Amino acid sequence: MADIAIITLSVICNLIIYLAFGSLLTGRKDTKCPLLLSVIAGFFFYYFVFFFFCVPPMKYYRPLSMLTKMWVPFVAVILIFSSILNGRKWISWFKNAMLYVKKHPLVTVFMLLLIGAQIVLVSCTYNFTLDAAYYVANVATSVETDMMNVYDPFTGAWQDHYEMRYFFATYSMQDSVVCQLTGIPALIWTKSVMAVTIIILTNMVYLMIARELIIYGNGRDEVKAGEDRTGTDHSTDSRKNSELAVVIMTALMFVINLTFITIYTSSLFLMTRTYEGKAIVGNLAIMTVFYLFIRMNDDSIKTRPWLITFIVCFGAATISSSANMLLPVELTVLFLPMIVRKKAWKMLPKYISCVIPGMVFSLVFVLYVKGYFVFYTFPK
Repeated sequence: MADIAIITLSVICNLIIYLAFGSLLTGRKDTKCPLLLSVIAGFFFYYFVFFFFCVPPMKYYRPLSMLTKMWVPFVAVILIFSSILNGRKWISWFKNAMLYVKKHPLVTVFMLLLIGAQIVLVSCTYNFTLDAAYYVANVATSVETDMMNVYDPFTGAWQDHYEMRYFFATYSMQDSVVCQLTGIPALIWTKSVMAVTIIILTNMVYLMIARELIIYGNGRDEVKAGEDRTGTDHSTDSRKNSELAVVIMTALMFVINLTFITIYTSSLFLMTRTYEGKAIVGNLAIMTVFYLFIRMNDDSIKTRPWLITFIVCFGAATISSSANMLLPVELTVLFLPMIVRKKAWKMLPKYISCVIPGMVFSLVFVLYVKGYFVFYTFPK
C-alpha cells in the first residue's frame, strides 16, 4: 500500500509540474487552449529545459548532486511563477473539467476505467529486455555513485568516455535527480511512476485527437453552438453522440495497442516498455505532433502551434535519440504538403526550425561514430 501511495502522489506531482511548465507556453490569454495540451506541452518543455541544466555539469565531470541542487530550486521557482501568472486560468480549466464530468458521468467513468486498465497492465508487465535493464540500472548507478553516465550500468565499470547515444538523451538523468532527492528506488520510479505517467499522457493525446476529428471536425458552426475548446459544454443529443464516438475511438486505440504487439512496434513499446525513451517518442511525441498538425489545418487556431511543435521536437530528442530520425520524417510528411496546399510559405522557416534539432543531434552522433571528437568522463 505504501508503494501505491508513493506512485499515486508522484504521478500527481508530475502532472502538476508539467501543467506549470506548459502554461508558460500556451499563454495566459489563450482561452482556446485545452488543459490537456498544456500538460503535454509542459512535459516536453520540462525535458527541454532540463537538457540545458544537465549537459554542462555532465560534460565537465560534475556530480549528480550538483545537478540536483541546481534543478530543484529552478523547478520550485517555475511552479510559483506559473501559479501566480496562470492560477486563474487553471481554476477556470478545472471548473470546466468538473462541469464536463457532471454532464458526462458515464463517459468519464468509462475513460477512467480504460486508463486504469492500461495502468494495471503496464505496471504488472514483466519486462526482461536489455534496454529495460539499462534504464533502471543507469538511474540506480547514477544515484549510488553520485555521477552521471560515468559508470557502465551493466558491469559497474568506469567508462573513459561518454557514449553519444545516451549523452544528449538526458531523460534518465532526470529520473536520477528525482530518486536522489526523494529516496524513491529507481525501479519504482522508472517502471511504475514514469510508466503510469506516460500512459496517462498518451491517452490524453488520443482523447484530444479523437475530439478534434469527431467533434470539432464536424463543422465550426456546430462547435460554436455547442462546446468550445475550453471544455464549456452546451450539450445536445448530437453532442452526446459525438462524445460517445470519442470514447469508442479512444477504446479502439487501446484495443489496437493491446493486440498489435509484434516486434518493435509503437504498441509493443507502449504496453511493455512504457518508461523507455523509445516508447515516449514512438507514442507520445509522434502523436502530439500529429495533433498539432490537425489543429494547424484550422486557420482560426492561435495557440502558438509552431512554438509548441518546436518544443516537442527538441524535448523528444533529449528523451531518446530515436527522435532524431523519426520526428524530422514525420514533420516532412505532414507539414510540407500542408504548406504547399495552403501556399503558406511563411511557415517554411518554422518547419525548418522544428527539423533542425533532430538533424543537429544526428550529425553530432555521426561525427562521434566517425571519430572526429570524443567527450571523456574525466577532467582533461
